[in-house]
Amino acid sequence: REKIMINIPSKLMLAAIVACLTIVSSASYAAPGKSKGAGGWEPSADHLESVVISLHTDPTVDPEPACVALQIGINLLMDTIKVEQDNVTVPVTVTPADEVILFTTIGGVELVDPDNDFSEPDCDTPDGENTRSLAQLLQGFMNLGGEAVACPLCAEARGISDPIGIMGNGVDIHNLFLYGDKVINF
Repeated sequence: REKIMINIPSKLMLAAIVACLTIVSSASYAAPGKSKGAGGWEPSADHLESVVISLHTDPTVDPEPACVALQIGINLLMDTIKVEQDNVTVPVTVTPADEVILFTTIGGVELVDPDNDFSEPDCDTPDGENTRSLAQLLQGFMNLGGEAVACPLCAEARGISDPIGIMGNGVDIHNLFLYGDKVINF
């Protein structure tokens, strides 16, 4: 027998493995393949939804991933969402997540550095009319009950000793990903 070797770049292979593991681990917590129709999928088996939003992109260089991550986090914490129907904006009642945690890692820890000024309106909003600053979005996220957890190694490597939110530790991070129903990466 002849072996066929396929040369796949290591970054592509790693990305594919992470994507597959994310899909498999997220799917294992959800009800298997049962949609409630237009409203979406059924909740997890324990009926508690814990979502981890992992931000690794440095918002001082590229603010867009942080803008989107925070707006998704805010959306997940809300019980009413405005939706456009027949050219009219109407409120729709939704089930909010029980817990949404923003885990900042690598360059993403810059978002929770109190020495950084994110007061300029950098983020477009879903209504397209009002822009919000990263500082306003982060404050809104936390006011709705969202939590910010900074990777201690990443924060300390960048001189951040007292981040907005909490400085995680090994146990926090272990439990965060072990018990999180869903993980979203930016």
